[in-house]
Amino acid sequence: MKKRYLVTFYDSNYLPKAVATYLSLQKYHSNFVLYAFCFDDLSYEITKKLNYPNFIPIAPKDFENEELKKSKSEKEKLYEYYWSCKPYIVLKVMNDTKADMVTYIDCDFMFFDNPEVIFQEIGNADVLIQPNNFSVDEVDQFKPVGYYCSCWESFKNTKNARQVLGWWHQKCMEWCYARFEDGKFADQKYLDQWRILFKGVRENTQIGANIAPWSIQKYDLSSKNGKVIVNGWPLIYYHYHSFRMNLINYKYIITGDRENFYRIPKEAVSLVYSPYIKLLKQTLIDLKKIPEYYKYAISNPESLIKVKDTKAKAVFTSYKDAVTSTDKF
Repeated sequence: MKKRYLVTFYDSNYLPKAVATYLSLQKYHSNFVLYAFCFDDLSYEITKKLNYPNFIPIAPKDFENEELKKSKSEKEKLYEYYWSCKPYIVLKVMNDTKADMVTYIDCDFMFFDNPEVIFQEIGNADVLIQPNNFSVDEVDQFKPVGYYCSCWESFKNTKNARQVLGWWHQKCMEWCYARFEDGKFADQKYLDQWRILFKGVRENTQIGANIAPWSIQKYDLSSKNGKVIVNGWPLIYYHYHSFRMNLINYKYIITGDRENFYRIPKEAVSLVYSPYIKLLKQTLIDLKKIPEYYKYAISNPESLIKVKDTKAKAVFTSYKDAVTSTDKF
């Protein structure tokens, strides 16, 4: 199997989710390397101590240049700065490794099957992008955020793909905020222009990719031979946008602090969320064996929750206890 080069980013808050993403990918793909751009020293040190194979942490001091620091100083929220760095970290890995293709992924995935079919989907194109695939119920509410989801982008090491990355990087340095303004939104809305401005940009058509809270309503879920099936096709990965879990008592809420209402079907809870809850809980248990992370968790038990609006609509109106292997939904 061809070696795949992947890139993600996170800070201490999202460290458990990133580790869970890595562990699930490792289960299904035998030849990859995941470069983890850590936005604080603690997440870097913890990832380094984990010493997982092909999971390579990069410290802030090793990638934050003056241009990025300037972008950071201009941002209203820290995560806006993180978003603005996406094209830069892809370019850095491409330049440092000379890889023939580099793929950015968000760090809140769980893989249910081998993603090799997604890598191959790029074919003779230079760039592969992922549609949001909004359900009918969600499309009007979320249309302003963009047709595409900037959770998975694959870029070949070609002149054309580098032009796309360079353009995206420039735009993100100019403007990248968590608000709607003049047809822009974060780093993501820029993707809507790629197929207009550039050649060789292809949409991912794999049905089992990027199933998410905003699209799950449109799919039929089932289980067959130990696999989760989506409209007759294997689920490749699920995007756990907004999922929150307490670092100490493992209580969770599926849609976090978002004001938008995701109607998660019961079969999705049992087939998709149940295994993730178990994986994330075990990941936290293992992370807390590291003294530095245990200290962090005790001091910041809700770093994966951060609920700001207690009236936010959610699947559950109160936190649920994390399941064990014998629990049923």
